[in-house]
Amino acid sequence: MTESIGKLLKIAHTSLMRDLDAIAQPHGLTAVQMTIIDYLSNASRVTTQHDIEQEFNIQGSTVTVMLDRMANKNLITRQKSTKDKRINEIHLTTRGFEVSDIIKGYIAEHDSRMLAPFTDAEQTVILQFLKMVGQSVTQKEK
Repeated sequence: MTESIGKLLKIAHTSLMRDLDAIAQPHGLTAVQMTIIDYLSNASRVTTQHDIEQEFNIQGSTVTVMLDRMANKNLITRQKSTKDKRINEIHLTTRGFEVSDIIKGYIAEHDSRMLAPFTDAEQTVILQFLKMVGQSVTQKEK
């Protein structure tokens, strides 16, 4: 193999973020904000800042700034947990849900376009590979 997996993943990540930023920009969002809105809209339980940090492997201070900006854009609210007052629950606002409906279509179309050249079996391997890489990096950081 002549090129490292790390280099290829970095190039792919940069390209993906450019594409997603271009999709998010007309809505006053960044790619990361867009993916967080999508995550929140799909959450099957109450989401906390810590959940977002874990899901996206982002530092707490970075998530705090991002959530501040999203709250200022009326996309999310923070509410103290009734179970533990030290924890803030993150909820989408009505505007956040409206944007999430738009985002879902963009993400589905983008993913479909990226995976179109591959067979179903190849798509399964690609997704498994990406999940494994993400898990191995996260586990090494702990």
